[in-house]
Amino acid sequence: MLHTQKKTGFTLIELLVVITIIGILATGAVTVYTSQIQKARDTTRIRDVDALKGAVEQVYQDDSEYPYASEFVDKTNTYIKRLPTDQKHGQTCNGGGDCGYAYTAGDDENGIEFGAYEISTAFENEGNTTKKAPGDGWTDDIRFETWLSLDTLSTDLAGGSITSENSGACTLSWGAASSTTALIVINGNPGSNPECG
Repeated sequence: MLHTQKKTGFTLIELLVVITIIGILATGAVTVYTSQIQKARDTTRIRDVDALKGAVEQVYQDDSEYPYASEFVDKTNTYIKRLPTDQKHGQTCNGGGDCGYAYTAGDDENGIEFGAYEISTAFENEGNTTKKAPGDGWTDDIRFETWLSLDTLSTDLAGGSITSENSGACTLSWGAASSTTALIVINGNPGSNPECG
């Protein structure tokens, strides 16, 4: 009696179906992973803004005024040794705003010299942009802002865009501000920034 051996294996159709399913699962996983990374960077941005706010408030305790833009590094370095660096600095965050930290100070609504300030950042994750940025109580729906008694000062420039032309900062990111009330863009300590020497 002859025994015939039956060949077993997957057909081309079965392989294509499996590959398609794996591709769909991988695409979903990458999307979720990317979203989680963006949320993590946004959480870091909020923490960095809080650290900058703490340093600025400490300067106020010492000097009875918030640090001028032109003296920001010198005044805050006692309280925050390493200024934050945004990993996406110079790139566009969600909503069209530039990723990065911005600071400005000036007179408050009662005319007290340098009695007001604002610090802001932009978010990458769309959920944070639509929920946290508008929910901070300020008028800019693109950037997340924290401030004290700001009536006219704002780090909202051209829909959240911060550029060297309107920042009073050196080259593309930051260094010595051109005036006491300039808007400065913070991206690490000046000495560690090759753009500013």
